[in-house]
Amino acid sequence: TPESFLEGLVLPEGAIRLPDLTIGGMKTKELEEALVTGGHRISDYAMDLLKSKDFTTLAEPKRISLVRATPHVMGLTGNPTMDQIYERADKLNWDLCPAETGPHLRLAYKDQPMNEWLSIAMKQIPDRNGRPDVFYVARDGDGSWLFARWAKPTDRWNPTNRLVFSPRK
Repeated sequence: TPESFLEGLVLPEGAIRLPDLTIGGMKTKELEEALVTGGHRISDYAMDLLKSKDFTTLAEPKRISLVRATPHVMGLTGNPTMDQIYERADKLNWDLCPAETGPHLRLAYKDQPMNEWLSIAMKQIPDRNGRPDVFYVARDGDGSWLFARWAKPTDRWNPTNRLVFSPRK
């Protein structure tokens, strides 16, 4: 049976609740420094997002709940677009994550399994070429990464891509 939490919110089978995450309380430069001193790597495109005027952080810390799901688990078929994924998330009562969720999750997720890649479902931020991107939290043979990936509203996603949302309270 699906897991229930957050006052009656029911997850679809296969969706996974992640530990709550504290975001906010750090300026962008502090986040960048914490990532580097923590041994995490930051891709050039992720750095574009961090340096963007569209990237903001909360002044005060705030805990948010997170859920991880694939488009398939969300009930989507084929290779849905980013818009279709976000529309479905809304129907599931899942919000997009604040952009700072990406760097904070990278810092907190110390035991991330090898070769796991998590896209942060967030409002896209343009990279240096004007392409809309989202953060990607990954661990591979090269280490622990904060990446960015293209996420145009019409981009098609693999049904097994893992995305992180914040359940609506």
